[in-house]
Amino acid sequence: MADDPIKIPSDSPYVVLSDTVVFPHILASIAFHDPKAMAAIDDAMNREPKTLVCVAGQKEGGEGETPESGILSEAEAEEFFGSGAPAPERESHSRAHYRVGTMVVIHKLLRIPAGGIAIMVQGIRRVRIEEEISDAPFPRARISEFPEVLAKDDTTEALLRTILGQAKKLGTLASYLPDEFETMTLNVENPFHLCYLIATFLRLPLEDRQSVLEAPTLDEKLMLIARDLVKEIEIQELGGKIKSKIADEVQKSQRDFFLREQMKAIQKELGVGEEGDEEVVRYRQKAEEIGLSEEAKKEVMREISRLVRAGGQSQEAQVIRTYLDVVLDLPWGKESPEVFDLEEARRILDADHYDLEKVKERILDELAVLARKKTGEGKGPILCFLGPPGVGKTTLGQSIARAMGREFVRISLGGVRDEAEIRGHRRTYVGAMPGRIIAGLRKAQTKNPVFMLDEIDKVGADYRGDPSAALLEVLDSAQNKDFRDHYLDLAFDLSRVFFITTANVPQTIPPPLLDRMDLIRLAGYTWEEKLHIARNYLIPRAITDLSLTSKEFELPDSTLKKIIREYTREAGVRSLDRKIMTILRKVVRARSTQKQKRRVLVRPNNLASYLGNEYIEPETRLEKIRPGLVTGLAWTPNGGEVLFVESVAIPGSKGFILTGQLGDVMRESARAALSFAQSRSEQLDIPASFFAKNEIHIHVPGGAIPKDGPSAGITITTTILSLATGIAVPSTVAMTGEISLSGRVLPVGGIKEKLIGAREAGIKTVYLPEKNAKDIADLPEEVRRDLKIHLVESMDELISVFFSKAKSRNSRNNPPKTRSARKTPAP
Repeated sequence: MADDPIKIPSDSPYVVLSDTVVFPHILASIAFHDPKAMAAIDDAMNREPKTLVCVAGQKEGGEGETPESGILSEAEAEEFFGSGAPAPERESHSRAHYRVGTMVVIHKLLRIPAGGIAIMVQGIRRVRIEEEISDAPFPRARISEFPEVLAKDDTTEALLRTILGQAKKLGTLASYLPDEFETMTLNVENPFHLCYLIATFLRLPLEDRQSVLEAPTLDEKLMLIARDLVKEIEIQELGGKIKSKIADEVQKSQRDFFLREQMKAIQKELGVGEEGDEEVVRYRQKAEEIGLSEEAKKEVMREISRLVRAGGQSQEAQVIRTYLDVVLDLPWGKESPEVFDLEEARRILDADHYDLEKVKERILDELAVLARKKTGEGKGPILCFLGPPGVGKTTLGQSIARAMGREFVRISLGGVRDEAEIRGHRRTYVGAMPGRIIAGLRKAQTKNPVFMLDEIDKVGADYRGDPSAALLEVLDSAQNKDFRDHYLDLAFDLSRVFFITTANVPQTIPPPLLDRMDLIRLAGYTWEEKLHIARNYLIPRAITDLSLTSKEFELPDSTLKKIIREYTREAGVRSLDRKIMTILRKVVRARSTQKQKRRVLVRPNNLASYLGNEYIEPETRLEKIRPGLVTGLAWTPNGGEVLFVESVAIPGSKGFILTGQLGDVMRESARAALSFAQSRSEQLDIPASFFAKNEIHIHVPGGAIPKDGPSAGITITTTILSLATGIAVPSTVAMTGEISLSGRVLPVGGIKEKLIGAREAGIKTVYLPEKNAKDIADLPEEVRRDLKIHLVESMDELISVFFSKAKSRNSRNNPPKTRSARKTPAP
């Protein structure tokens, strides 16, 4: 850089600028009102021969004193100082400032009549603020020069050429740059001066300006300026595209406005006013015919008036049309004729579903209540069909709709996490739409459909709201008469809707929502029931869907039985239905390729050619009998299953290990089982050293599947006692029940599903809690026939059955024998 004759003092007053950075060689106009800053300027003006002061940029978020400050307008700056300088910047004196600043010389000073000072300065040298000396009567600091070394190479030359080209391009794009910007950049010889000139004119944040000032080398400064130029060019090009698009839209809007005005004038000359608009007339006519409530009618008429004022093609008019289409398409006064013929309803339920006698009776009872509701006596409940997948929950809802002569609407709530899915979006949002309830009624075109809310146990919640909370109003007959969707913002009567919900498990349904529903439980099917369903329901439906006839193929019961027991494992029949469809599709292809149309016989031994290697190992392969292994029973969403609990004793320190991905409840049950087993050690002649010197490891196979619940309590206890006594429990014996610390056997749930699963697995004898005796009456006849069921009240009864050989001679507390469920009178 060229030598500057001005000598930089070792200390100087300084001021802090909040909105800009003053660069060396650049003129700037500043106005401020802070007394300390004004005192610093006055001190600098009294120094001769040069009036020098240091300026530095304020750091973002800096704390400290915030003085009064102001900004001169461009007109004021031009009036006071003349044109040719950049727009003046606001000054702020704050103690949190950058340590690299600029020493400036004050060329002009003007005292503003309203108070304050306006000055024109020019940067002369980059300096570093080393240390604050004092703050009163004005800020003063010790400074040192921060020299800039001019070193050019090929990289520097390439950067300079790039910057000049970018500056030329930006000059043609940015309207805020002066006309002589390109000329000014081309005539600057000093590269540092060029960087500072461009940085002054660009609209850069304070941090970026400070980075240019602090850059230690010329190449780094040039690189920063090149980056900022590229960014600004991209912004200007994008702004140009946006401006062009807006201009086109404004031009189209003006054209549409003129055409609409001409149309109005023509209609006026013809004597046809806005009432003659076909669309408006249609809306108003429909609003009079569909039975709107007073509130809805008033709102619709208001929206129609807004539509007339908005004009036909405006964006607002499109939003109003969509709203009117939704409101006027709802069944405000339209209902399906109600049919309450209980005999016909029974016939339909029997035709669509096999067995489920108690479920059908319950549904008929509810229909009878609804029949009386027509006369004002009684209210219909919200039914919830609860059961594993594939047992017919959804088709039961369809059957109820057929029996009542109503439309059927189904929406799936699985995975719904947004409250707006139920209540809709407010019209202030772009793309707003009504919720699923109103959309379903619009689709049904009737005010009293059978409305199924499927998978209600899988509703979620997140930051967008809780859909289950919105469902509280929907499913409450005391509130849903005035249901208000956010999109409609009108009260709509849902009291005539017959709501049905479905779920797999009740535990995930919020209690307030569960309280509004009447649970109807559907258990899984036995293989005999599945065989009957396949023969009388699934195969006839598949024949119709595939355009087959029963004479074209033969599917014997033996084949169906093998499919059920070896190719599916489920509580329902959904997978069985898919297997049957797979087989019959292959039958259709075989019939199409045969020259002589022979009847296709599907035998059990050639199922692999139809279903491939989808064989599922049957659960009838029970574990080999050995001490420490006992079979339990478990409930799953897909039905009941057997659960093997095994244990081993590991010599060493006393301890207890549980594996198999067990939940907290099951772990606590296992610890209670261990404590009970230890309390019976003396009674069963178990050496005291067995539990003291062995670590008991209990494992439940199927480690990838989470397991929880207390129903394996007596199974775990029996496993530990079997291990400790060395007496094995037969593998055809299974048990379920919660155990207390004193050995009482407490009732558990899912008995029907568990016993069906036990029978499928080849279990012959089952031990249940005494208090579950009432559940035995609900078992299918074939399950009660094939299983020997015993009821127990205490764990001591099981000890007397399986471990009597290990009991000591001192048996004064000899427990009674177990009671067979066959001799138990039905509850």
